[in-house]
Amino acid sequence: MDAIRLKDKKPVMLKQVYKHNNGFDQELAISQYVSSPDLLKDPDNHCIPIYEVLDIPGDSEYVIIVMPLLHPFNATRFDTIGECLDFFHQIFKGLQFLHKHHIAHRNCTQNNVMMDPSEIYPDGFHPVKYNMSRDLAGPAFQKYTRTQRPPKYYWIDFGLSVQFKESDKFPQAMSIRGGDKSPPEFRDMAQLHTRRNPFPTDIYYLGNLIRIHFTEGRGNDIEGFKFGLSFMKPLVAAMVHEDMSKRPTIDQCVVHLEDIIQAQSTCTLRAQVWHSTDSIFGFLYRFFPHWARRITYILTQTPAIPHLTPERRRHNHSIP
Repeated sequence: MDAIRLKDKKPVMLKQVYKHNNGFDQELAISQYVSSPDLLKDPDNHCIPIYEVLDIPGDSEYVIIVMPLLHPFNATRFDTIGECLDFFHQIFKGLQFLHKHHIAHRNCTQNNVMMDPSEIYPDGFHPVKYNMSRDLAGPAFQKYTRTQRPPKYYWIDFGLSVQFKESDKFPQAMSIRGGDKSPPEFRDMAQLHTRRNPFPTDIYYLGNLIRIHFTEGRGNDIEGFKFGLSFMKPLVAAMVHEDMSKRPTIDQCVVHLEDIIQAQSTCTLRAQVWHSTDSIFGFLYRFFPHWARRITYILTQTPAIPHLTPERRRHNHSIP
């Protein structure tokens, strides 16, 4: 549920979680671990931070964690190809951070990646009806695009996550299906509850998220797919490979993505994002405002990928 933090009037979200690890739920321990002061300094940490942990009087089983109020990553329209690549880069680096610390998310699907839109919506938004103002008096006012006020994206919900010891050279855990039920390794129900390496399934989830929302779409998705991102298809295809042993690691995915980013021209990066479901009226409505912004970005040398300047794009590879 949502709340207001009294000391600074900051909107927050509250979540009830198990107080102690109970054999399958490590959410509190993992959430606190990735929110430790040292790990919060890591720029690749894209895990939702925990502000406080509140004890519930008379309840020995649960506590309440306090987190920032975030916004679904796709509730606000992407304006440019560069904004899409910024999103990809942040969530790839965020999953790489988790895997580096031996944490398999196990539910890194569309519902569990969100963004901080506080500068895009400076007047706020409703915590449930995201397209409405906080008081439900009218629509939420989007003052800026993602290029003008770059948001940070976060992975949330570690209720299915598992952390291994650094000494576990062959990590395995009992399989648990997340929100995305489509991984090939979960199709045989007789083999569902089998101990497996969960990290390749994380790769599948991430690749399928991009496939569904950006490169191919799906039949019941009202957004369709987004034109201009076909250069992502080879990487996505590798990530969703039927054979989980042939999927790339997250380190390999990050390197491949950064090569893709480096290969794109500025013209491509500044190109407008069009959905396969857009009508001609939507095209005309958005076309001229986009070009007005685009010319302004060129004149002001605003980076085409919000968090990556051309210099950082050339020297961004962090994996040997």
